[in-house]
Amino acid sequence: MTKQMMARLTLVLCCLLPVVSFAAGTNFFIQGLSHPLMVPAHLIVTFSLGLLLGQQGWKHMGIVLPFFILVIGASLVMTRHYNPSWNSEAILLPLAAITGVLVILKLQLHWIITVVLAAAAAVVIGLDSAVPMIPGLQARKIYASLAGSGLTVFGLLLVISVIAWSLRNLLQGIVLRVLGAWATAGAVLVLTLLLANTTAA
Repeated sequence: MTKQMMARLTLVLCCLLPVVSFAAGTNFFIQGLSHPLMVPAHLIVTFSLGLLLGQQGWKHMGIVLPFFILVIGASLVMTRHYNPSWNSEAILLPLAAITGVLVILKLQLHWIITVVLAAAAAVVIGLDSAVPMIPGLQARKIYASLAGSGLTVFGLLLVISVIAWSLRNLLQGIVLRVLGAWATAGAVLVLTLLLANTTAA
């Protein structure tokens, strides 16, 4: 299962190489790389999802990770044609909290559940990473920024998943459950601040 998963990930990354080569060296690509790191909701839900995938094991990682990058890639491209009216933080933060609770409970989930959670996160993160429409902005620069955002999110998810997998049996899984509790608390805290600011406004 490990070899199969790594082969799938290698294939996906190889498919992305032309995009990276096309975008490399541009400020827009660098800006895209840094975008997810500046959005707390993106970071928290990616962290929670990575913990859950690592806790569930290689089977879930091998299915969900390639699926995640395909969905987020499609969602990033959709930002050129669709501008959602929803509040992405109001979706991602509860999703992160729910995912963190699943990590705390340490349930053996069916892979369909993790696929659904990953798909929801990928769609919302992708559509929330739109590049501001500036008159005269070249399409290649827009796609460079989108490619950077997608690679950062996927890279974080991959690294966190692998680290979580290596920790899944440490102290009978207590370490991951504590991290899941932190992720849940962080998501609830940020959501509370968001709601407080909305109410005050």
